[in-house]
Amino acid sequence: MPFKSILVCLNEVNRAQVLLDLAARIAETQSAHVIGFYVVPAVRISSSVGYQVTAQVFESHREYFSARVELVKAQFDETMQRNGLEGEWQLVESSSPLIADPVAERALGSDLIIASQAERHGESGVELDFAPRILMETGRPVLLVPRAGRFTSCGRLAVIGWNATREAARAAFDAVPMLMHAEAVHVTSVDVAKTGTQAGSLPGAELARALSRHGVTAVAETVPAGGATSGQALLRHAADLGADLLVMGAYGHTRLREFVFGGATRHILHAMTVPVLMSH
Repeated sequence: MPFKSILVCLNEVNRAQVLLDLAARIAETQSAHVIGFYVVPAVRISSSVGYQVTAQVFESHREYFSARVELVKAQFDETMQRNGLEGEWQLVESSSPLIADPVAERALGSDLIIASQAERHGESGVELDFAPRILMETGRPVLLVPRAGRFTSCGRLAVIGWNATREAARAAFDAVPMLMHAEAVHVTSVDVAKTGTQAGSLPGAELARALSRHGVTAVAETVPAGGATSGQALLRHAADLGADLLVMGAYGHTRLREFVFGGATRHILHAMTVPVLMSH
C-alpha cells in the first residue's frame, strides 16, 4: 500500500527546502498528499533560573518561529506548485513549549513522517530529543534527513539493516512503498554470529524473498564489522555502495520519561550521512 499522507516537519527552518524537495520526490512516486506542518511553540518558564533571563531566552525562541512562518509557507507553496502536487499547509500555535508535542499528535494519522536530524546547537530548530519522541510515540515510519547536505535521490539504492528483530522487520515492511521503486535493495546483516540464525542459513534471505513478492529487487548479504560497531558498519557499507537510503529498526524504551536507545540506533541518530527510514 503506497504512502498517501506524508507529514513534513518544517521547524528546522534552515533545512526546510531540503526536506520539501525530498518530500516532493517521494510524493510523486506515491501520488501522495503532502502536509507541511509548522509549529509556533509556547514560551517555557523554568523555575531553575531567574524569571527575567528565562523569559528572554524562551520568548526569543518563540519569536524566531513566529517571524519565519511566511518564509516557510512560501517555500511549501512554491514546492507544491512547482511539482504539481496536492499539498496542505498546517500551522499550529501550540500551548506546549516543545515542538514534538503537536507533531506527535498530528503524525498519528500519517503514512510517513519526514523530519530533519536535529541541529546540535542553537535555538533555531527542534529540541534534541525530537526524533526519539516521534519514533517512540507515534508508531509511524519516520524518514530522518541528515542535518547537512542535499539529497537528489532517496530510495534508488537502499540498505536494510537486518538483525532478525521485530523492529527490523517492522522497518523493512514499513519501507516497502519506497523500496518498490528502488533499483536495488541490500538486506544487510553485520556479524553473522550475532543474528541468532541457524548455522548454514544466510541472515536476511527469507526477508529478501518476502520483499520480492512485493516487487522489490532485494538481495541478502553479510558484512564484517571490522572492529566497528554495527551502526558504524552499516553507514560505512551504505557509503561504499553509494546507497541513498538506510532502513532500520529503532531499538529502545522509555525510562522515567527519557528515551534509552541501543547503540546502533543511538549512533545512526547522531552520525547519519544518508536519509534513514526508522520504525519502532
